[in-house]
Amino acid sequence: MGKPKPRPPRGQRVSRRRGSGAGSPLRSLAAFLLLVAVLGALFLLVRRPEGKHPGDRELLEAAVRRVLARVGGEHATLQWEEGTLVVRVFAPRGFPTQRFALELEAALHNAGGQLARLPVLEGGGYGEAGFRGQLGNAKLRVLVVREAPATPPPTAKPAPGRGSGKLAVVLDDAGYSLDVLPLVAKLPREVAVAVLPNAPAAAAMAQALREQGRELLLHMPMEPEGNGGPGPGEGALRPGMGEREVRELLEQALAVVGPVAGVNNHMGSRATSDPQLMEAWAAALAGRGLYFLDSRTTPASVAKRAVAARGVPTLGRDVFLDVVEEEGAIRSALAAACSLARAKGEAVAIGHVHPLTLRVLGEELPQLRDVKLVRPSQLLPEH
Repeated sequence: MGKPKPRPPRGQRVSRRRGSGAGSPLRSLAAFLLLVAVLGALFLLVRRPEGKHPGDRELLEAAVRRVLARVGGEHATLQWEEGTLVVRVFAPRGFPTQRFALELEAALHNAGGQLARLPVLEGGGYGEAGFRGQLGNAKLRVLVVREAPATPPPTAKPAPGRGSGKLAVVLDDAGYSLDVLPLVAKLPREVAVAVLPNAPAAAAMAQALREQGRELLLHMPMEPEGNGGPGPGEGALRPGMGEREVRELLEQALAVVGPVAGVNNHMGSRATSDPQLMEAWAAALAGRGLYFLDSRTTPASVAKRAVAARGVPTLGRDVFLDVVEEEGAIRSALAAACSLARAKGEAVAIGHVHPLTLRVLGEELPQLRDVKLVRPSQLLPEH
């Protein structure tokens, strides 16, 4: 047997059952508090104040600009609106929209963000694609259109001798449902409505709108460029039709909708860019006492010129209000229309009878400043 280990003097013995002595809990607590303090300091260093992400905007805008440069979108407009980067991309014929979408999605994904496709109205014409994205707290909204930006700066002054600008608002696609009538009724009477003749409730909608005292337009279906989206429906004008067939379709549509003040095109990016079809359309309109509003779903439209050559009073759309059906986009588009009206003296804005559009217009139109809301017919030269 070995020698027994010497025992420590009394008062210095260590209890193995109680740990390391009376000071152990205090040291453990101190270590815990130190750890909490270190973690808290690291959190404060890393954490950025809520709603203030100085790096997100720069990263997002730089990523978008790099993609635009690669696909030939240098003429896109970029503008920050309440934390959202609003991008309008001019896409002339041949613009690689699909490639742009894939590269933008990859760029945001690599930066830790995300991108989603938005439904776009007037597909196959003015609105080609829309996207919604986010990087941190910086948001992104992209609209790809086939029309070069022509919006004046927000600081634009009224045109000399014009006084305050005049703005006409037309709401398209009425006739699918009567449910929107109460919302339309809340809008100023100057807001005009265009009724689709091939919609299921077209006749009833037209009559109800007349009882509201509104100016009505026939929303004539016309063929768009093929893009896989919904077509214009029955009774649409299509390239290759002769004057007699065009006239018959117009008369059938007018018989459904009833008396109207004017006509504008529903879709029609392919139809309105076809000179022969628009000659036939102009001949069918002539002598009916109606005006024609070119919705301009394509910058290649020859409709307004062809119709005006026949002596029919004409107007042209300046701004689409809800190509992207989002509240911020609609408010921004209406502001652009007002700015354009002040700069030019007048402007025509087209939206749709969607509940969101109607709600935004109901809130914004009564507050217009330096812009007078008028019926479309009040912008005709002979008015």
